[in-house]
Amino acid sequence: MNIGILGAGNMGGTLGRIWAQKGNEVFFGTRSPEKALELSKSVNMRAGSYDDAAKFGDVIFIGTPWSVTEPMLKALGKHLAGKIVIDCANALGPDFLSLAIPPTTSAGELVQSWLPESKVVKAYNTIGAKVLLNPNYDGAIATGFYCGNDADAKKVVAELIAQSGFEPVDCGDIKQARYLEAMTLLFLNLAFKQGMGGQIAFKLLKR
Repeated sequence: MNIGILGAGNMGGTLGRIWAQKGNEVFFGTRSPEKALELSKSVNMRAGSYDDAAKFGDVIFIGTPWSVTEPMLKALGKHLAGKIVIDCANALGPDFLSLAIPPTTSAGELVQSWLPESKVVKAYNTIGAKVLLNPNYDGAIATGFYCGNDADAKKVVAELIAQSGFEPVDCGDIKQARYLEAMTLLFLNLAFKQGMGGQIAFKLLKR
């Protein structure tokens, strides 16, 4: 699978390396020439501009800060039409304890509205970057929640979630992103305000 990653920070950079190790072709879009050169030295990985990554990928992962996401996606929209777009963004307020958007929408819904011709799937936003390298907790596999409007796109994203070591759980349509993004506030509260640390993860139990 050809995967374009917009941004090479903690989430995008780590997931890109994991997916490349699984045999996918990964292209990072980054603003830093030095970072692009470093990433291009690894197997199955290349790097260049955001534009290059958007053109390359059949699946696009958004790993940029929320503050720059809207103008970037609108500029890249023509390259993203018809493609699967994975949105992991949380529109956090400056206090990191609240969301900077009203509860009647979500970052996932906004991304879908900015990219009406793309198939947006919300995923990875409830997962801390420190968990990506090892989602196995003594045999219990951390859950990778996701949601979106396109069933076929969600199947592809579920496969990528499983490749990265998480148990994929479909939460429904893109409106469910409102609840997944609220879970991030719980994660941040537990991890940092309550002192549990960034290695905590959510697990859905079923009978």
